[in-house]
Amino acid sequence: MKKSAKKKTAKKPSRKSARKPVKKTVKRPVLKLSKRELEHFRTKLMAEKNKVLEEMDGLQQNNLKQSISDAAGENSRYTYHLGDVASLSYGREFSMGLAERQQKYLEEIDEGLERIRDGTYGICKVTGELIPAERLEEVPVAKYSVKGKEILERRRRRGG
Repeated sequence: MKKSAKKKTAKKPSRKSARKPVKKTVKRPVLKLSKRELEHFRTKLMAEKNKVLEEMDGLQQNNLKQSISDAAGENSRYTYHLGDVASLSYGREFSMGLAERQQKYLEEIDEGLERIRDGTYGICKVTGELIPAERLEEVPVAKYSVKGKEILERRRRRGG
């Protein structure tokens, strides 16, 4: 008996394998906070803004607008003790530092309110992921998730 030579031919795809693969629906994470959550954080940011403005006003009234003679409680024109002047000067510089930090924080609050208006509040600027509500509760001006902050820190350490 002679063996017949078999030709090698490509297999035709069966009907099952010729079908397009079935796409599984994967739930994507929500990339925005709900309107209710946004309103909650807007209210929180506004309350924080009012608190900061009151603190800044208090700083200005108590420390920054007073002259050295007013702060020393002196009405005479006698010279002041060097220690008193230094102490008062330090107090003013300290208050100016506080006011500067409060001003920066006020700007961050305004940026947060702007992000609420344009629909990007709660979204990490580095990863594009949703910042957890727990983080926003603690740091309502947060622009980065913890992961995004770590990425920025690594970049900063590398000098880039």
